[in-house]
Amino acid sequence: ERLAKFLQNPAAAYGPMIGKADALSLEHKFFHWPLEFPDVFEQGGFDVMLGNPPWERIKFEEKEFFINRVPEISNAKTKAKRTRLIESLKIDKPLIYEEYIGGLHRAESLGKFIRFSSRFGLTASGDLNTYSIFTELVTNTINGSGRMAVIVPLGIATDDSTKDFFVSVIQHQRLVSLFGFTNWEFIFKDVGDRFAFCLITISGNSYKFNAPSFAFHLHNVYQLQDSQRRFSLTKDDFNLINPNTNSCPIFRTEKDSELTKKIYRNSTIIHNDKTGMNDWSLTLLRMFDMSLDSHLFHD
Repeated sequence: ERLAKFLQNPAAAYGPMIGKADALSLEHKFFHWPLEFPDVFEQGGFDVMLGNPPWERIKFEEKEFFINRVPEISNAKTKAKRTRLIESLKIDKPLIYEEYIGGLHRAESLGKFIRFSSRFGLTASGDLNTYSIFTELVTNTINGSGRMAVIVPLGIATDDSTKDFFVSVIQHQRLVSLFGFTNWEFIFKDVGDRFAFCLITISGNSYKFNAPSFAFHLHNVYQLQDSQRRFSLTKDDFNLINPNTNSCPIFRTEKDSELTKKIYRNSTIIHNDKTGMNDWSLTLLRMFDMSLDSHLFHD
């Protein structure tokens, strides 16, 4: 309500609210792309955007917060015990508790902005991560004939939380290429050798790519020169292989991809979420979760 009044009449704005907004803008370094680059956005966006955005979960991590402050809380065996210890900080260590509440509030506020601001309509689901948010941002910041390329975890094409974004890119034929790497040769020194990441290239909406290029299980960029490792997939191939999720199938060679497509053309899906077909009477369930159900387990 106060924000609406401010937009209608800035001169009559509620002073404390303006002061708080100014303070938060300095603390969080608010950035508005069209205001910072008005000439670029008059042309519809950037011609090229390249980057390696941060890969961080947008979630307050209690264990990490307390590891150097109150190690006993980080080392608690269950979430239920950790919660009791945190509550005791109100009396035992009120300053740490206040810092904890502040960090929790910042993480929740950021999460709510991302989920409900309509700014990130395709990646604001599931466990939020900065890499997927940045990928959607960059995709929406290039002009119709532009290109973007970012280095992000392979989950951008395979995770359930990013499937809406990836499906959109595939269905609108904006994906140029996606090359997946495993960090066995430690391209990234501080990341484990089994971590999977990719180089994804997306075009502006003025161009269509019917059969984008793919390659997976790469250890270095020189392996991209091996034609047997590279293959193409159309949006019809995605509907054939992964009709429920449309997530990206991963193959080692072009022969693997062709063989898989042949098998799927001659087979029926076990359960089709779109049509409801379930010839196998398959039922899935999750019985126990150590975080949500920790109070049910004996020590």
